Amino acid sequence: MTPSTLSNSIFEIHQLTQRFDETLVLDIEHLTLQQGKIYCLYGPNGAGKTTLFEALTLLRKPITGTIVFNGREIFPAEDGLAELRASVTLVHQDPLLFDTTVEKNVDYGLRIRKMDREMRRKRVKECLQLVGLDGFQKRKARQLSGGETQRVAIARALSIRPAVIFLDEFSANVDQKHRAILENIIYNIRAQYGTTVVFTTHYQDQAYRIADEVIHLFQGRPVKSPLNNIFHGTITRKNDLYCFATPLVQFEVIAPHEGHATVAIAAQNITLSKHPFESSMRNNMQGHITHIIDAGDHVDLKVQAGESFEVKITKDSYHEMELHPGIPVYLHFKATAVEVF
Repeated sequence: MTPSTLSNSIFEIHQLTQRFDETLVLDIEHLTLQQGKIYCLYGPNGAGKTTLFEALTLLRKPITGTIVFNGREIFPAEDGLAELRASVTLVHQDPLLFDTTVEKNVDYGLRIRKMDREMRRKRVKECLQLVGLDGFQKRKARQLSGGETQRVAIARALSIRPAVIFLDEFSANVDQKHRAILENIIYNIRAQYGTTVVFTTHYQDQAYRIADEVIHLFQGRPVKSPLNNIFHGTITRKNDLYCFATPLVQFEVIAPHEGHATVAIAAQNITLSKHPFESSMRNNMQGHITHIIDAGDHVDLKVQAGESFEVKITKDSYHEMELHPGIPVYLHFKATAVEVF
């Protein structure tokens, strides 16, 4: 058994590989998923998203590596396998519902666990309320729309109160209205039960809008996100201006909505100076340099200005300004430079 190194981790992966025939389709040196967070696995077709789901749920065992679930090894040793089976659910992109009522679909796992009828009825109602389908108990499952089918499948998965729920392309086959409903359901799952949610999607805006952390996969390996300066916070409107804020920083944005949002600012779209100056850029903040990284043809800087910002400058600018760690600097960027998800 490999002990958990992080007390609040739900999954830990070490040196995990998977092959189909002779092709290496998964190659993950280390990955940790924390309890109660929302994760997105994002990447193109063939990136390894579904394969990783199958490995974590042991639907398809990997070739090599170690997987630890809730502090107990489930692969290659199987110390925590019974807990995994009882605590983790997976909802597929095209979920299969039984040809019976919605109620009997949702309480299927509860009947297997021999929960008494009244408790099952209450649990089914609770789960259907969470997905916005209370009152559908007696409806025939095969008569539901695509979005409703997905929501019933999620309710069924939630009925056993899993510690982790995996959602594979949960909104791929539904319209925009149901996509928004499903996104709110993900928030509610975490808020109501503290469940760890891991989902896959092809929609980059959805990935960054919902997830606490987006894990980019390419050819079976985690890769660095192409986005910089990703912050989770809230957008509020003040007169004709929209302001994005976290507990540590706030700045103006061009936004289509108020409320919870994730934003990103490309590192090259932030101007850095040693002194404040007047410009058309509406966002200006003071901070100090914490890291300087020689990136070959340019220099990457990390600047603490409430939140930690990544900034990209030319080597000429770096030498002209005589920058060094700890020096106070100013950051400037336009509201239009902020991408809102």
